[in-house]
Formats: sequence, C-alpha cells, structure tokens
Amino acid sequence: MGPINRYEFERKIPITKGLMDDPKKHWVRLNAWLPVATERFKKCNRKIRYFTLTTETLYDVKTLIEADLLERSGRGYPGLGFCEMYDYTYEGIMRKIRWCGWSYKGTFEEMVDKHPSLDDEFNFDVVNLDFFGVPFPQREAPLEGTWGAIKRMIQVQKSHSTSFDLFITLKCRKSETDEQALKEIASLIKSNLDMGRGKSEFESRVGHLDVIRLLAEDYRTFLCVGVPKLIIGEAVDVGYALSYFESYCYPRVDVLGNYHIVKFVFSLEVPQQQKRVFAQPPSIVASYDDAVPMIFDREMVNVSSVFEKNARLIFELQRDLDRLKTIEIGN
Repeated sequence: MGPINRYEFERKIPITKGLMDDPKKHWVRLNAWLPVATERFKKCNRKIRYFTLTTETLYDVKTLIEADLLERSGRGYPGLGFCEMYDYTYEGIMRKIRWCGWSYKGTFEEMVDKHPSLDDEFNFDVVNLDFFGVPFPQREAPLEGTWGAIKRMIQVQKSHSTSFDLFITLKCRKSETDEQALKEIASLIKSNLDMGRGKSEFESRVGHLDVIRLLAEDYRTFLCVGVPKLIIGEAVDVGYALSYFESYCYPRVDVLGNYHIVKFVFSLEVPQQQKRVFAQPPSIVASYDDAVPMIFDREMVNVSSVFEKNARLIFELQRDLDRLKTIEIGN
C-alpha cells in the first residue's frame, strides 16, 4: 500500500464529529452572526436566502428557523442552500430538511469550480463558510484553492447586485498552512505599511512594524489581519462597500495539540442600488485606502474572556445546543 494521502483520507472520514457542540462556537452563532442575519432580514424586508456549510446537526439552520428568518414551504426550504462533501452526511441533511433550493455534494471549492449553474443561481443574502481546515492548506497552490473559491463566490454575488453578509470560520494552525501563501500575505501587509497605509494603526495594535516577526510570534493576530485584508480588498475591488466587520477567536485542542478558531463577520453592500433599499446602513469603508487602517486597528473578540466573566454561560449554551439537537425541522 502506498503512502496515505491525507486529503483523500479526510474526505472519507468526517473530521467534524463533536466540533459543532462547542459552547464557544454557539456563543458566536447567537451573539455575532444571528444579529447580523436578523439585520439582513430587515434590510431585505423578506425572508433571507441562506447558504451554509452546515453539518447534520443543522444548528445554524435551526437557529435561523427559530428566529423566523428562513422561508418554509410544503416541500422544504426554498431559500436554503448548502454543500457537503461526505455522502452519508449529505443524505442525512437532506432527510432532515426534505428539500432546499440549492445543494451540492462535494467541497465548497469543487462547487464553485464545477457547478454548472453557479453564475446564474448562486445568489444568497447570507453566506456562512464554516470551514474546518486552515485558510491556505499545504495541498493548494498559494492563495488559490479555498481563497480562490471565496474570491469567485464574491464576484458571482456582485454579478447579481446582491448585498450580503459573509461569515467565515477557519482553523488557525501554522504547521498545516502553506508557507509560501503566508509569505505572500506578509509581503502584501508590508507593502501597505511601506506606503504608509495603516502604519500607525498596525504599530499601535502589534507594538512594532515587523510583519515577519508578527508571523513568527503571534500567528493568530497575523491571520486576523491578513484574511480580512484579502476578503475586504476583493470585495471593495469588485464594487462592494463594507458596512460591518468583526473578528472572533477561541482556543481548541486536538490530537496534534492546541490551536485557535478564528471567525470573521463581514457585511457587504452594493452602494446606490437602483431598487428600493430598506434601512441600508452607511458604509464603514468604500475604498481600499480606507479599509487597510480599519483592518489593522480592529481588535478581535476573545470569546474565552467572555466565558471567564460568566461561569454559568457554558452550561446555558450547552443546554441550548442539547435543545436544538432534539428539534425536527422537516415535518
């Protein structure tokens, strides 16, 4: 037998078991992205169209259903879309929801690359990309793969003139990440500092201006600077304005040791839409020059510190997860 291909191994053996039952993850779900999704519902003045990388627990979908944000028909959920790489998990999700307006059996990257109707039909008000891996895996070419798929998705959304909220969850572990991609991101950050963009904000947050030192000493902060820089840069480049941005982090542990989860929430608006817009918010930034200082200055929310201040929070959130687990949504 030849050497194990880790990517192919992970495609056959789910790595998501138990990860969705994390109270810290649920805290972000309830306190970060649910309020943003609720605001999107108000802006749209209708039930939202929602795309997700959910699991068979369907915690995120159930949360939106309980908040009365998703349309439900006799068949199922016409405004819901998802993709799932594992056959039996995909089938389990479909059994529970019965039917939805968009589904794909495969990875998000494969869906963006291969789905024949992506350009015409991928059009969602909220996109939740809850990845279980690192943003720039070693198996991918630098800044392609996952990042290339996210860029393509943003471009498709803009082609429909769709304002939307983007939630991204990533694993923060440098040892699993492509070194060349990190060097390219470091170079992009340094070029902004060399041009004076966000220089004082970066130094105030980090304590120095050495990007390579930041990469070596504080990878979590490096990622929480670099990923939003890529996302917001692409969004602004294709014509979006940013109306909301926050980042969150909390620790996890697996067989390889400790790591962090980082989460980002972006609200991207099409400025001056021709159709009537209900309660369209003012933009934070509408140009790249404005975006960089804001990204460098914005501190991430340490979710663990929230739990340290409230000892009962973990039990309350676990109880809510246990409750959601029992809810049937396809009947």
